Amino acid sequence: MLRISKKADYAVFLMGSIARQGAYPGGPASDTVVSAQEISKQAGLNKSVVANLLKELAKHGLLESTRGLRGGYRLHRTPRDISLADILAVFEGPFELVGCTGHVHGTHTPLLALAPSMRTSTSKALDDTSDCSLMAFCPSKRPMRLVQDRIAKLFADIRLDELCALSPSTAPARTLASRH
Repeated sequence: MLRISKKADYAVFLMGSIARQGAYPGGPASDTVVSAQEISKQAGLNKSVVANLLKELAKHGLLESTRGLRGGYRLHRTPRDISLADILAVFEGPFELVGCTGHVHGTHTPLLALAPSMRTSTSKALDDTSDCSLMAFCPSKRPMRLVQDRIAKLFADIRLDELCALSPSTAPARTLASRH
C-alpha cells in the first residue's frame, strides 16, 4: 500500500499552519513571518524537527525564509497555488507505483514513493526496469500506468487551501489547531 512518511505528513501540517495564519502573498498577514519556534510550540513538535522541515521546504521554493531575531517563514505562493504533490515531492521523491510506470520519456512523475516498510526484497529487485524481463510484453504496464497517472493527478489537484479548509469567506485562524 502507499504510505506518506511522517516527514511529509508533518510538512503538510506545517504548510497549512503557515497558510492559516495568512503569511503568504496577498494573504491577510502577507508581510509577516511565522517562526519555527512559534510553530513547534503551538503544534507540540520538536523545534529542531520543525526547523529542518521548514528549511527543506524553503530550499525547494515552497517557503520564503527571513533570517534574524524577527525571522521566520511565509509561503512563497498562495495556498491555492501549492498542491499536495508539490509538498510530497520534497520529502518523498519521484512517484513510482511500480518501477516501469514512473518513467515518461525519461522523466519521473514527482510525487509519492512506495513506503520502504511496504517494499519486499522482490519488489526492490524489480524496481529497475532494465531488470524486468517482462517489459516487452507485460500486460500490466498499461493498466498500472493508468493507476499511477490517476493517483498523480489526484495529488496535483488537491491544493493547500483545500487541505487547510481556507476559502474566500473563511478568515485565517491566528493560532494553530491541534493536530488530529
